Amino acid sequence: MILAVAQAVLLVVGSGVLLWLQRGQDRTLALTFLLFAATIVTNVDPLYRWLDPLLGGQNVVTVLSDCLMVAGTSTLLWGVAKAVGAARPWMRTAIVTSCVVVGVVVLGAFLVLDRPATTTTFMLTAGDQPAAAVYSIAQTVYLGVTLGATALICLLHLREARGATDLVGLWAIVLGGVLGAVRMVVVVVMDVAHVLGRTDVTRALSLPYDVTTPGAVLCVASGMLLLVVGLRLARRRATRRVEAALAALAPLHERVGTDNAYPDSDDPATRLSRTIVEINDGARRARQPLAPDEQAALADAEAALLEAPGRS
Repeated sequence: MILAVAQAVLLVVGSGVLLWLQRGQDRTLALTFLLFAATIVTNVDPLYRWLDPLLGGQNVVTVLSDCLMVAGTSTLLWGVAKAVGAARPWMRTAIVTSCVVVGVVVLGAFLVLDRPATTTTFMLTAGDQPAAAVYSIAQTVYLGVTLGATALICLLHLREARGATDLVGLWAIVLGGVLGAVRMVVVVVMDVAHVLGRTDVTRALSLPYDVTTPGAVLCVASGMLLLVVGLRLARRRATRRVEAALAALAPLHERVGTDNAYPDSDDPATRLSRTIVEINDGARRARQPLAPDEQAALADAEAALLEAPGRS
C-alpha cells in the first residue's frame, strides 16, 4: 500500500504541476496525468474500502478505475504524438475507436462475471472465472499495445529532442513502454493460468507483475512531466533569443528602418517580425546595401524568429 500511496502522491502533485506549466497551451498530457492519478488514488486500499461500498459493494470502483486507466493511456498516446509532431487525424480516430471497443468489452465482461463483495484483490478473488480473464486481458493488451506504440513514437523522434530534458523524458517513456509491454505478457499468462487452476504460475509471476506495473506508470509519468518541462525551457530559450535579436537590430532599425505604423504588441516575436520587415523595406527604398555584420544580425534575427514559440 505504501507504494500505491507514493504513486498517488506523485501523480496528484504532477497533475497540478502540469496544469500550471501548460496553462494557455494544449493540456492533453495534463489530462493524462489526472486520469492516471484518479486510477491510482482510487486503488489505495483504505480509500477503496470506503468508496466501493458507497457504489454497491461489488467492486464497481475497480471497473471505473480500470476504464480511467484505459482512457488515460489513450490520451497519453495522442498527447505524446502531438508533443513530438507525430499526430495524424487517422491516429486520433483509431485511438478513440479502439478505446471505445475495449471499454465496451471490459464493461460487458465485468457485468457477466460473478462479482465478489468489495475486495482490494479483485483478480485474485475472481480470476478463476473466464469472464474475469476476458475483463483483465482486454484492458491489459490495450494498455500494453498503446504504451508500446507510445514508446515507438518517442524512439523514432529521439533526434528531435530540444535538449537534455526532452531526451531524458523521451527515454523514460520508452522504458515505460517496454515495461508496459512486458507487463502485458505477464498479466495475460497469469490470467490464463488462473483460469486453468495453475496458481503456481501466477505466484511465480507475481514479482515481475509487482515490478512492471508501478515501473511503467512511474516511467511514463516522469517522461510526460519532463517533456512538458523541456518544452517550457525551450520556449524560454527561444524567447530570450528573440529579445536578444530585437536588441541587436535596434541600431540598424534606427538607421534604415521605415515606420510602417504597426499597432503596439507585447509579443516579442511579433515585434521582431515587424522590425525585420521595416529594416528590409527601408533598405530597399534607400537602395543602400547592408554591411556584412548587419546582414549577419538580420540573418540571426530571422533564425531566432523561426524558433520563436508558436512559429516553429
